Amino acid sequence: MAKPDASKAEVWTAYERYLAGLVEKEFTLKDLVELYFASPQYTKHIKPQTQKDYHRYSLRILAVFGEMTPDAITSPLVQMFIDARGAEHPTAANREKTFLGIVMKWGKARGFVKIEDPTAVIKSLKEKAGGRYLEDWEYEAFWQWLGDRGHIMHQCAMEISYLCAARQQDVLALTRTDMKEDGLLIVQSKTGKAQIKLWSPALREAVERALASNIEAQIQTAHIIRSRTGRPFTRTGFNATWLREQRAALEAGVIKERFRFHDLKIKAASDFDGDVQKFTGHKTRSMAERYNRTADKVVSLDRKRPKKGK
Repeated sequence: MAKPDASKAEVWTAYERYLAGLVEKEFTLKDLVELYFASPQYTKHIKPQTQKDYHRYSLRILAVFGEMTPDAITSPLVQMFIDARGAEHPTAANREKTFLGIVMKWGKARGFVKIEDPTAVIKSLKEKAGGRYLEDWEYEAFWQWLGDRGHIMHQCAMEISYLCAARQQDVLALTRTDMKEDGLLIVQSKTGKAQIKLWSPALREAVERALASNIEAQIQTAHIIRSRTGRPFTRTGFNATWLREQRAALEAGVIKERFRFHDLKIKAASDFDGDVQKFTGHKTRSMAERYNRTADKVVSLDRKRPKKGK
């Protein structure tokens, strides 16, 4: 309420102001984050899945810096956070640093922050590539397991994801209108990149099999991948079945190790023989190559040994 060296009269004055509700609240990072989350830049221009990610990243940032004023968050403090957080969770540390930088730059542009972005000079930590390559036998074994257990839609989603190197949310978002004459239109929710994956016999079979399944429900949406009620899957609902069947298949000895749905994209990029970047739709080749887990085949040197005596 008052400075440490304040006189008794100053302390009483400050206390009276406090009781009267006249003490100004200090503007903190928590306030800045709340303003950012309420802004059109966030609510209208950030995709729903990314919004969920940002909210998740904000929890750790606010736990550490939330009660500080934005101008007090210096680069050394952020570096200390990254060092501590990144010791065990480098990927999470990088994402949380990125989120903090976004909020600080947003606040700087609008006059809430005076200092420059404290994350700008901090290098991201090296991340271990997530996921793994899925062997052919694992793919076939679990695909068959899903069919035997009556999860035809999960079978079809799995097949479409692999054949098109498509993310789960993009597969679940597919509708009949995305079935074009020459292929299946897939718009990446993460980047906005639109691609028509040309029809192959396997892709057409997976789509038509999905459309022919789960047709008993009274309500039928235009989505290709639909739940038993005929409605589109939520990611939570789809993943609940996926995780349950992964555990069951593992316990039954059908598979030896669990794998993520996203690992299907790694398998697709690794199995594809051609321009991986064009196939996956990534903006840069380096991003596409992160999904390619196939060892490069390069020509070895050939050397003839000289004949003896020469």
